[in-house]
Amino acid sequence: MLAEVRRFMRREAMPSANSPTWVAVSGGVDSMVLLHVLRELGHTCLVAHVDHGLRGAASDGDRQFVEDHAMRLGLPFRSVRVDVMAAANGISVEMAARELRYGWFSELLFEGPDRLAMGHHRDDATETLLLNLLRGTGTHGWAGIQPVAAILGGSIYRPLLCVGREEILAYARENNIPFREDASNAEPKYLRNRVRNELLPFLEELRPGSRMTLARATDRLREMTEAASRWTEEATAHLVPNEEGVMRIPVELLRKSSTPHLLLQHLLRDSGPHPDVIDQLIDAIHDGSTGAVFYMGDRRVTMGRDHVLIDRAVDGFPSFPINLAEESGAAGPFCWERCKSNALPKAFDPHTAWLDLAKLKEPLVLRPWKAGDRMRPAGLGGSKLVSDLLIDAKVPRNEKAGAYVLVSGETIIWLVGHRLAEGVSANEASAAVLRVVQGSQAGSPV
Repeated sequence: MLAEVRRFMRREAMPSANSPTWVAVSGGVDSMVLLHVLRELGHTCLVAHVDHGLRGAASDGDRQFVEDHAMRLGLPFRSVRVDVMAAANGISVEMAARELRYGWFSELLFEGPDRLAMGHHRDDATETLLLNLLRGTGTHGWAGIQPVAAILGGSIYRPLLCVGREEILAYARENNIPFREDASNAEPKYLRNRVRNELLPFLEELRPGSRMTLARATDRLREMTEAASRWTEEATAHLVPNEEGVMRIPVELLRKSSTPHLLLQHLLRDSGPHPDVIDQLIDAIHDGSTGAVFYMGDRRVTMGRDHVLIDRAVDGFPSFPINLAEESGAAGPFCWERCKSNALPKAFDPHTAWLDLAKLKEPLVLRPWKAGDRMRPAGLGGSKLVSDLLIDAKVPRNEKAGAYVLVSGETIIWLVGHRLAEGVSANEASAAVLRVVQGSQAGSPV
């Protein structure tokens, strides 16, 4: 297996043995084998462990196990405990855990070294592709798990993608590598576990060898996706917004193209286009439905006679400034007022923001979100695109254009109706509180 991993790392241009690297070690067999393999191949390793705190004493045991193992090997060790449940407001626990994990990894890479190895293997890649196909995905989902991927602060690489779960278990037995079992990997409430423990064995039963066949197909599909991405980039390089921010796409280009879905998904990639809306847009192109309008994130797509026009969907969505010098105010679907910290509610309401006045900066403005907007949601440990947060929250495509953010100075502190930013919430120690309310609750008594 060492020779196979070495060849794979060389082929995928992964860091060489003289490059120090972080290794993400959970304590499970995959990451423990990864650490052993990299050290056998001569890599200088630093151990990083994320304690998600989801399994009580078992989570504490994982952290201690990994720390003790790193100490025995004489390796530097870093760990962090994250609050997954606090971050899982409007998104799944799995998604929240992933965001927190990668947020901390970014911080480590900024500190250096700027590379991190993870223990994903060949079966993980197959499971991810099947999950993406079941959920519905664009081209980014077809690519599955990347051997090498950029991350804020550096890069992540996955040396074990060339080997499967059985090979990893056999290697652990042969080399007496200790590891801990995560009982949650058997819980059927997680879709990935059902794919791993039920679907893949069933497919193997239907057609022996299907696991390896799917693994090969996953690799080829990743290569095809990368090729398609390069092609669409070249094919649309000449399509850029004009001075007014309007992009004009010749109708004939899309009508005659054999890959209109790929082209439109690429051109609208920052807006999280829903596949159904792409289908409707293509139907409108072939039907000649001049004047038809579609909304995708903060983008408006309009069918012209000869061109498809893409611009910002700002019509009907004005901005509302908040004057911090006034005791209260109201505009559009929002109202706000200053109040005392003893009025803080016991339960979280996504349509009401309770903000510490001392942490706010002017100008304070409620405005429609736009492509490229980022924020640091509470509990995440890093930033995320607002467009991705709306996708995670499963906001219907016809409602995304009307989503608002609250901006303090130049920082987004509230995705209205969904997530508050890190460090702005009021608490009992706050001297003064600003309460901002959206929608039907606007104007209700404190």
